[in-house]
Amino acid sequence: MTLREAGNEGRAVLRRAGVESYAADSALLLTHALGIGKHELLIDAEKEIKKHDYENYKTLLARRSNNECTAYITNKKEFRFLEFYVDKNVLVPRPDTEILVEAALDSIDELFSSKKTKTKTNIIVLDMCTGSGAVGLSLKYERPFIQVYASDISAAALETAKKNASKHQLQDKIFFLQSDVYENITQRFDIITANAPYIPCGLIETLQAEAQNEPHIALDGGKDGLEIISRVIKGAKKRLFHGGHIFLEASPEQMEKITLLLKSAGFADVKIYKDLSGADRVIGGGGV
Repeated sequence: MTLREAGNEGRAVLRRAGVESYAADSALLLTHALGIGKHELLIDAEKEIKKHDYENYKTLLARRSNNECTAYITNKKEFRFLEFYVDKNVLVPRPDTEILVEAALDSIDELFSSKKTKTKTNIIVLDMCTGSGAVGLSLKYERPFIQVYASDISAAALETAKKNASKHQLQDKIFFLQSDVYENITQRFDIITANAPYIPCGLIETLQAEAQNEPHIALDGGKDGLEIISRVIKGAKKRLFHGGHIFLEASPEQMEKITLLLKSAGFADVKIYKDLSGADRVIGGGGV
């Protein structure tokens, strides 16, 4: 069987299984099974593939057809400028979360420009509910001068984040903390970021099948979806330096309530940032 024939078969299998991204996913799984680059699917389309590689490919197609997401199958997901190792202990990083990174980067740059001492390492960031480490590691990678702490309640998630830190030679430059919100955190920070669980528990079963295969601890935000977010906001004042900022990812429907929570906690300058589809996705506040 040639690469072209395998690709055609994979697309057909995933399309029959109802996978919307059947073309892209079949290509990713084929290149993963064979250990080749995407360009080789085009330039070597008539190349014969080995039997054991073909069998491996069929196994991967079966997993995807069973609603296992491609990122868990390949253990890879690109986020901003880095490729992250992902497994079933963490959420798969999504493009919309890049807005959280961008909001924090803008704040870091503004903070640095206003620092009287101009000492870059004075800027300290806490990335809560870090999961794979996508947000915290991206911030450190793109602004190497900052100090970054990454926390999560899940020890397994932190192990995944540490793998990614090692993968990008950041293992000695990130401080990892296992903590239920602020339980084990005593430091103060200039900026707090959090992609905390924000799906109302009653809606998790309505998510797409592949999303339901992601860790529920990273999805379940309680009855109204704001249980963890409200704890993050309420405890933030004691963990931020004067003038510090907080940035949170949430759903568009939650922005009004989160605005009230932020203002009640003493945050001013509340700002909402839109995602790639134009929906409200990240909210931030400062001035505590």
